[in-house]
Amino acid sequence: MLNNFSEIRQAARGISDARVAIPMGHDVSSIVALITAFEEDIASGVIVGPAAGVGDSLEELGRKLPDGIEIVNTEDPEEAALEAVRLVRSGEASILMKGMLKTSMFQKALLDKETGLRTGRILSHVAVLHAPLQDRLVAVSDGGMNIDPDEEAIRQIAMNAAGVIMKLGAEKPLVALLAAIEVPNEKMPKTVMFAEIAAKGIPGLIVEGPVAVDGAMDTESAAIKGMDGEVAGRANVLITPDIACGNIFVKGIMYMTDAEVGGLIAGAAAPVVMLSRSDKARTKLNSLALGVIVSGGSNG
Repeated sequence: MLNNFSEIRQAARGISDARVAIPMGHDVSSIVALITAFEEDIASGVIVGPAAGVGDSLEELGRKLPDGIEIVNTEDPEEAALEAVRLVRSGEASILMKGMLKTSMFQKALLDKETGLRTGRILSHVAVLHAPLQDRLVAVSDGGMNIDPDEEAIRQIAMNAAGVIMKLGAEKPLVALLAAIEVPNEKMPKTVMFAEIAAKGIPGLIVEGPVAVDGAMDTESAAIKGMDGEVAGRANVLITPDIACGNIFVKGIMYMTDAEVGGLIAGAAAPVVMLSRSDKARTKLNSLALGVIVSGGSNG
């Protein structure tokens, strides 16, 4: 099992000629992440966006674009999104990464029934973070795609996140369905749903719920609460009740601690790195490396 993002980046180096397509990837942080990924033998890439904007960012950085990074020139964000998705769908790239365009426009191209990257599975955002106190990687979902998932959606979200953590070497997906309490309460409907999901189980996963974060992550807290089982204090997959909880949880860690984070959308035909336009180059690099490992890197 990989334990941190340094190990993720190391594991991603040289995997099957991975190539990332970035619509409107002309901003400084995307270019820094892409150049670093190329220089560290993590991935090559193609920027689908304004060549002039790429030039401006390179001038600001005092850098030149390496030969392994191409530009498909377009000023139109919608056209850029569609072309980047086409590159991935056709196998000319293995990973899709959002650049400086609105999430709604990016998702429209991604989810198009005719030309997008749908597979029939639910698409969910999986954030992977390094938990320093436990020194382990944890997958958190879903803070980016599904607003208020029902029972079936939660099951698929958990399976998507489990697939990511297993790609990172986990022997077993230890899934905690997060809530404020460990006892089902009808006034908190998701606690009831989570208890039902845990009782029924999810094939291939070890699931407990509802579980509070301390019981999921800290063995001492779990023991004090009288929790037993494999998930107690050892969870490597955390499933949040809704998009607000997932988004706040991960961004709180990102902006109030120095923990490293990366993330992608799972369930599509290829890994999709969908980050905030404000995310730093390091987070984008982490996410690219994560995408390479999940994809296996092959660009066809």
